[in-house]
Amino acid sequence: MGLSVLCGIAVGYNRAQHFTNPQPNRVRVHVLVGLSACLMVLAAGADANARSRAIQGVATGIGFLGTGEILVDRSGRPHDAPQVHGLTSAASIWFTAALGVTVAASTPVLAVLALVLALIVLSQHNGHHPRAERPGSDRLDDGSHD
Repeated sequence: MGLSVLCGIAVGYNRAQHFTNPQPNRVRVHVLVGLSACLMVLAAGADANARSRAIQGVATGIGFLGTGEILVDRSGRPHDAPQVHGLTSAASIWFTAALGVTVAASTPVLAVLALVLALIVLSQHNGHHPRAERPGSDRLDDGSHD
């Protein structure tokens, strides 16, 4: 469970760096998602069928949580294409849950390797998107339009 917490801290801290204002919720959300996923798989015990059902439940629940992260901004002019915000945040929450599951059901080395690869990907910026939170928004949006 400790490794799940460390993975959540790493991903959450990375995501928190994409804002001009402090975003402590980023770290907390990712830690809780990773730890919860790990705990659910561990609580299922050694039975492969029970673990499979727990993993399926985690995937379903995280899918709903991630959906809440995605926002379509249609406030532009009528002919402008809507801007989608929060896809990277939703994907990072999904990934943190997968890390928690991997720590509980597989080898920790696999989770650490996946974490390193994800942090490399999440650290890449294409320079087209502002590093700022939308005014008036308290959502956990990462400000990217990916």
